[in-house]
Amino acid sequence: MNDQITSLLFVGLTFCTSLNAKPSASVTNTEPKGIHVDPETRLRVVSYNGYWTSIFPQDNGDVRTSPWIDGKGINGEARLHRFAAWAPRAQADIWAMQEVIYSKDDQIDTSSEAIAKYFGTITGKFWYAAADGRGRLILSRHPILWSGAIRNARGMAALINLPDDIGDLLMINLHFFTQPKEVQIKQATRALDFINLVRKGVHSKIPKETPIMICGDFNSIPSDRPYQILAKLSEDAQDGDTKISYYYDLEPRQLNSEARGTYGKVFWSGEVGTSTPQSPTRTIDHILPPKGFMEVQQAFIFNSLILPKKTLARYGVERDAILLNREDRVEKIDHLPVFVDLK
Repeated sequence: MNDQITSLLFVGLTFCTSLNAKPSASVTNTEPKGIHVDPETRLRVVSYNGYWTSIFPQDNGDVRTSPWIDGKGINGEARLHRFAAWAPRAQADIWAMQEVIYSKDDQIDTSSEAIAKYFGTITGKFWYAAADGRGRLILSRHPILWSGAIRNARGMAALINLPDDIGDLLMINLHFFTQPKEVQIKQATRALDFINLVRKGVHSKIPKETPIMICGDFNSIPSDRPYQILAKLSEDAQDGDTKISYYYDLEPRQLNSEARGTYGKVFWSGEVGTSTPQSPTRTIDHILPPKGFMEVQQAFIFNSLILPKKTLARYGVERDAILLNREDRVEKIDHLPVFVDLK
């Protein structure tokens, strides 16, 4: 029994030490800072595709390795530490994440409970977590009352208990296939089926009047039919549909840029970080806040690679925060996080 206790203690200490990913000195010395939150903000939501769980370690604290990370020339340890450095600066209340606990190996060595503990370690706050075990994860500072997968939609839902003066919120977190478009439409329609089930009061765990927010990686742009089906809550919605939307059309831009893209690469005309960048232009990551729930205060896309040094210093964030890897004058980012503040 003593040997078993010693072994457990050793594993626990190893877990804590390995997961305590330390940001570089330039970030550590900037407390207290973060990406600006207005004093009137009551709720900040972030949607972010974590690229094959690369932003989180395994449950035992080891840096993740896979054909999609080191097999693609990505420094998994650097990726892990970068996220650990900037995630606390996001000052978010809810994260809707995609590609987390995504591969079969992730499902064996990674749990949502351990991710919640790790996230608490790097942010200094307590988090509730829910996941569908197939790539979708929600982290919340507020209690999660219920969660479950949405059948055939590549999505999950979580009922979150917000403060009494706001009321509960149903978060839907989706990640549609890249192609074909017909499959994306079917997945959006299955998500709509679930939403309609809730709105009709048929779901036993979710009151029908509960506001529903939709987040995720749609792998399609706002004018495409999958987005329109969800925004208009209509299976018949078409590309560029002009019907009245049940959701705010935020059209967020990257900070310090007119670009609205959330996926791709940053190309530099000259020296990386000092020349004129060409930002991603494909907008496929979305947050749809329901009308009549709370007032949208601001919405933006966070691309640390193109932010001025003064802005980075003010936020306490390093330029490489969201970098996936770099090849000469091309910086690969995979997905950019989308932020929405509500009051």
